[in-house]
Amino acid sequence: MWILGIAGSHNSAAALTKDGRVVVAVQAERLLRRKRHGFPLNRMGADAGQLINYCLRHAGIDLPDLTAIATNTPWGSIQPQFALQDPSSAIHNSLPPFVTVPHHLAHAEYVLHYSSSPRSLVLICDGSGTYEKHRKSLDIQEDVENPIKFIRDSGKESISAYAFDDERLRLVYRVAYGEAFSPDLPDTTEYPPNSRWLASLGQLWRWAASYCHGDSNEAGKVMGLAPFGDPEVHSDLDTLSIGADGKASIKLREICTYFKKPNSARADVTGCKHYEDIAAHIQHETNKFLVKLVQFLQTLYPTDCVCYGGGVALNGIANEYLKNQLSLNLQMNGSCEDNGTAIGAALAAHHALTGERVRETVTDYYGCNYSGEDIEKSLQGYSGTAVKLSRPDLLKHTSQQLSSGKVVGWFQGRSEFGPRALGNRSILADPRNSQMQDILNRTIKFREAFRPYAPAVTEERANDFFVLNEPSPVMLGVVPVRGDCLPAIRHIDGTARVQTVNRTQNKLFYDLLKAFETETGTPVLLNTSFNRAGEPIVESPTDAVRTFSASKLDCLVMDNFVVTRD
Repeated sequence: MWILGIAGSHNSAAALTKDGRVVVAVQAERLLRRKRHGFPLNRMGADAGQLINYCLRHAGIDLPDLTAIATNTPWGSIQPQFALQDPSSAIHNSLPPFVTVPHHLAHAEYVLHYSSSPRSLVLICDGSGTYEKHRKSLDIQEDVENPIKFIRDSGKESISAYAFDDERLRLVYRVAYGEAFSPDLPDTTEYPPNSRWLASLGQLWRWAASYCHGDSNEAGKVMGLAPFGDPEVHSDLDTLSIGADGKASIKLREICTYFKKPNSARADVTGCKHYEDIAAHIQHETNKFLVKLVQFLQTLYPTDCVCYGGGVALNGIANEYLKNQLSLNLQMNGSCEDNGTAIGAALAAHHALTGERVRETVTDYYGCNYSGEDIEKSLQGYSGTAVKLSRPDLLKHTSQQLSSGKVVGWFQGRSEFGPRALGNRSILADPRNSQMQDILNRTIKFREAFRPYAPAVTEERANDFFVLNEPSPVMLGVVPVRGDCLPAIRHIDGTARVQTVNRTQNKLFYDLLKAFETETGTPVLLNTSFNRAGEPIVESPTDAVRTFSASKLDCLVMDNFVVTRD
């Protein structure tokens, strides 16, 4: 049974499953080359068509082979429709039925798919999901049995918790508030007119990103800035809290009134204590809030296993704090933001049609694997040099380049689906080089100095370099770095967001880490996404060559080719 999943959101995506197993998935931004590209479900056009064709082509099937197209969205237009000029066209006549899925249920089915536990809480925290007023009109309805709800008629789900007992997934808790401001903000603030945020944890981070960095999509920057600040400076503000009855209080209106001068000019805030302290406050409040939330949820469904998803779950600092404070078995996968709901919607439809759920190993390598012919074609007309090496020679050459201080574009295998480069669409460098962070920021990535870079390490030696006793294959935990031998990836607070790699997960990347270990004694590489500032991660060989040509990368390694400039 083939099911296509589509996420119509701020980072739209498509995914294809067969008999409840994920075959392929891709974000719209990777194909359209526009960061965080989204499209509404009720006007799916050529952009959605590219995603669908990508998935179908990879699987070698066509539209008539699909049993259903499962969709979800956090936006108001919930009924899917293709914007076809001719409603009687062949594509329209060959479409399978649409199945509409609640947004948080799609998140839940996605993260549950990778859980190894028969009994767990499934927690979803994000900016917003399905409107409460639209819920009854969706094709798939949640299993609901007297959940605790804090909702408004005009609200949108922002926190949902489900109890899973190996067969049944039932809603036990929901927060669905509406707009944080009613009426509008007072005129004494310097926010743009008609500023709008919902009263949700995810939207609090969007506010912080907008206030500190001038862009509500840059929550990751807030997380990077937070360790520079002092959370005690604003300890008098009770921004987030959970009552004894489980009611969540998210005081966005109050915090907007208190902080009146947003960084609308998008200036670099490196060294700006005002913004550092605000970021530290938001991070500290989030850490405490999530602990209290899970403690309350454990009174409803006692378990130490929590499957966690939604955009807030990208916060690796909060993830590690939550896990350590409550000794949780925290289970996650890399596409926990909205792109993952394309997979989750397809899985929800599969369960609705068959009554079955399939479990798979955590991975985020769901894109296409481009052929040698594709790579050779992308190099046609390239003015530099491309040399094809044997695999052993390729690994030795690349490790020597890295150990000598070179920065390498690394393009291999299937592309990553989520926001983290995990060794297939990566820029790699030597983490031992104390100048490397500055080199990357000045010449290649053009990032602010306060933002850290992440490491990849062989799984078996991870605890030698990091305080890490379990695998971290998709970079969702921030942990302490041991010692000071890896300055390029050690953040100001002595931590790093770590990717562990074993041979089963990614053989070639693991072998490169081992080759670097042979060269240097250190099985760790600095691993950042293969893209230029403001662009999505590269998807195709053509994207990789174009990005390499326009950057100051020292060399590009694609499949067995080493590409350099003349």
